[in-house]
Amino acid sequence: MSPWIFLRFLFLPAIVIAGNLLGGWWNFSIPVLCFIIHPVIGLLSGKNSSIHEEDNSSHYDEKAYRLVPLLFIPPLVFITTWAIIQSDRNSMIEFIGIALSVGIVNGILGFTLAHELIHRHTRLERTAGYVLLLQNNYTYYGIEHIGGHHVYACTEKDPHTARLGESLYRFLPRAILFTFLNAWEIESNRLKRKEKKVISRHNRMLIFFLLQFFCYSIILAFPGWKPFLFFISQSVVAILLLNVTGYLQHYGLARKEIQKNHFERISAHHAWSSRPGNDGLNLFQVGKHADHHMHPSHSYEQLVHQHDSPEQPTGYSGMMWLALVPPLWFRIMNNRISSFTNKIVQHETAH
Repeated sequence: MSPWIFLRFLFLPAIVIAGNLLGGWWNFSIPVLCFIIHPVIGLLSGKNSSIHEEDNSSHYDEKAYRLVPLLFIPPLVFITTWAIIQSDRNSMIEFIGIALSVGIVNGILGFTLAHELIHRHTRLERTAGYVLLLQNNYTYYGIEHIGGHHVYACTEKDPHTARLGESLYRFLPRAILFTFLNAWEIESNRLKRKEKKVISRHNRMLIFFLLQFFCYSIILAFPGWKPFLFFISQSVVAILLLNVTGYLQHYGLARKEIQKNHFERISAHHAWSSRPGNDGLNLFQVGKHADHHMHPSHSYEQLVHQHDSPEQPTGYSGMMWLALVPPLWFRIMNNRISSFTNKIVQHETAH
């Protein structure tokens, strides 16, 4: 798998610019492409088991894989900044279209890459990840994701694990609210362990608030209120998209509590894999979420498909449409969970 193949996703920011230059309804090109054309193509293409075959070739330098996510930072920051300035001259239809488009690009590429980079161990990569979170108004997600979600995924203590029978509409407010509350608690506990004051310059949450306030002030002082509204609007779209993805990745899966606040080790059983063939674009291996939880320090090119993971019936874009209709979602997904659970029980009984 070539590291440079992932650069093809730069066509998404390019489409945002082209759509805005063409004007009018062309600003909706990204929503149409990502949530109508792509899922339809996925359904028509069917299942392609060859995508499960792992390419473990090592003839590509590891530095190339590290470099590729960083190459996306300038285009993503540019497209957001350009759209903020441009939004002041847009009609209402164009404003809505480009807010959706930039939000979707920042949700698909921005959050995917931010998630990849905040897991890395170099200061440059982690800083780049937080730059992407900053432009999406969700910096504290990094604290909660590392210190919360990866510790408590598939338990009642994790707001990003959708419970069995919980609709997307009930899940979203809880996930978004507790991302903030948990991040504050995690950061407070970290500072207390280091015997530092919670309200101090060492508090990353306060640093994030100041950075966010600085961004708001710059936008309000120069482009003005309409661009500020655009900045908030696109980030709302991106944050919703991130949390909808979170709903899909762990819905209905649970880890056993061995003793109070101690749970079984996370395994392939605790995250949904994306159906191969329907996500043929292979967005930085995001479909291999189970392996990411089992090996969170592994970078995207190292992730492999876990065959013991439950599998989604469609790719991510199709699953999002399904999640919007809870009765249909429950009918399909709850049956899959029941079948998967029975298979696990039979396997354990046999051994």
